[in-house]
Amino acid sequence: MYRTSFWRSAALVWALATSQLLMGQLVINELMADNNSTDYDDFFEAEDWVEIYNSGSIVNLAGYFLTDDPDSLNKWMFPETNPALTTVLPGGHVRIWCDKDPEQGEDHADFKLSADGESVFLVEPDGLTVVDQISFGPQASNISYGRSCDGCADWIYFNVPTPDAPNSNEGVPTEQLYFNEFQHLNATTIAPEAGPGGAWLEVFNPNPIDVNLAGYTLTADGTAWTVPSNDPVRTLIPAEGFALVWLSGDPNWGGDHASISVGSGVPPLNWTLAGPDGMVVDAVEWIPAAEDVSYGRSTDGGPGWQEFADPTPRVSNQTVIIPGANLVINELMSDNTWSITDDAGEHEDWFEVHNPTDVAVDLAGYYLSDSWNNPTKYRVPVGIPDSTTIPAGGFKLFWADEDGPQGWNHVNFRLSNTGEHLALRSPDGFSVVDSLNFGEVWSNFSYGRLEDASLPWVFFEQSTPEASNNGATVEVALPDGGARAFAPNPVVRGQFVQVAQAGSLWNMSGRRLLTWPKGGAVLAPSVPGLYLIRWEGTMGGQPAKLLVL
Repeated sequence: MYRTSFWRSAALVWALATSQLLMGQLVINELMADNNSTDYDDFFEAEDWVEIYNSGSIVNLAGYFLTDDPDSLNKWMFPETNPALTTVLPGGHVRIWCDKDPEQGEDHADFKLSADGESVFLVEPDGLTVVDQISFGPQASNISYGRSCDGCADWIYFNVPTPDAPNSNEGVPTEQLYFNEFQHLNATTIAPEAGPGGAWLEVFNPNPIDVNLAGYTLTADGTAWTVPSNDPVRTLIPAEGFALVWLSGDPNWGGDHASISVGSGVPPLNWTLAGPDGMVVDAVEWIPAAEDVSYGRSTDGGPGWQEFADPTPRVSNQTVIIPGANLVINELMSDNTWSITDDAGEHEDWFEVHNPTDVAVDLAGYYLSDSWNNPTKYRVPVGIPDSTTIPAGGFKLFWADEDGPQGWNHVNFRLSNTGEHLALRSPDGFSVVDSLNFGEVWSNFSYGRLEDASLPWVFFEQSTPEASNNGATVEVALPDGGARAFAPNPVVRGQFVQVAQAGSLWNMSGRRLLTWPKGGAVLAPSVPGLYLIRWEGTMGGQPAKLLVL
């Protein structure tokens, strides 16, 4: 998911401070990092894009740079031979396709945007002075992220993108949606990406287009909650797809957590769902069921209701459960800068699936995802068994580079160098074959099973893509030469972390939560999230990151 980087020189910081005059004139105004079907280039391809806005006098962008890498500020240069493209009139816009395909035209940059989040920079012809920059988190399909108005400071999401046009938050019509499934007493069925679990409801989108729940209002026995507009990754329902709403009562955990709380007692019985215009699109009576049993429509969006001993959150109520083969995610590398390259000669993230059985397994139709809210993010293609079959005892490598045209095993997501979720699901799109939540992995180290298909997971100085982990060199030191300071990472909330020496724990808001005088066992926070450990003594300096699940 979200990728991080740090300024490599004090000169860059100085240059940023001296560019204030231009910042009011040229700005990055809007972007789309997951364009599936909203807008097309001259080759009728839906590609990512960035829009520049000029609030001042006429500007010629020839020689300026656009980049997504703070360590390579001169990554792509606006052409010096096309004034029709680079001349921006007062109040004008210019849109650049970010598709890693510069041969398609002078308005095509040689990098892509990451739907998992990153940063984009507009840089002066000196290749150093940053005119404007924006850092963004995970992006939802076909929704753009831009300034609330041209050149304004606030950034918002647009259900209707406005490339090459003034930014305006145009409303969308209310679409027909359905309550599709409820679970009142959820002990073991499913857990959220973040925050408390428990009761949930599922909304079904029968339309051939994606629908963002933002602005829709959920009402339970007279208590109303309106879905927020600032978290489309969690509120977008794919075409003919499903979305969950967690009834935790705490909306601070994200756009999929309602302020309506459903505890262990009798839940509210009368529920309505209304569009942004107030039109009610569905109204149902919730019938409580036993623990780990759900109550849902017999057919998605249909009139009949029944209990499900095997609930189907985020998938069709008619899903036929297909248990997957005995496969495991065996190894991964989330920060590859000088290790192996793909067939295009590029250093990309990767992970490996291992078949420890004595029979071959065809991965065709299996699903891979780094998103809790989109478990069917990437589907292994069907019909190429010579490529997708893992032999008995064999391995299959996947490149996590969002670069599908380079091959069937190039998935549509990247891995985060700060840690995230990774899962392999069976062809039913629901049954988990294997999954893990991993924390920060050091650059060019891999993270894998000490022995194939076994525990524990360890760091490898010697990575073994598409080969056995057995016997590979396990980490013996941090990249900076210090002893490994704490474990495990990530850690489950409320469990203990073993630390090597004195230090303190801080949240990302800069608040110190805990201090310990020496090495030993430290209780992890009860709230999931990313935390910092600051060391005293010999390991002082750069804080360490602890991921709590």
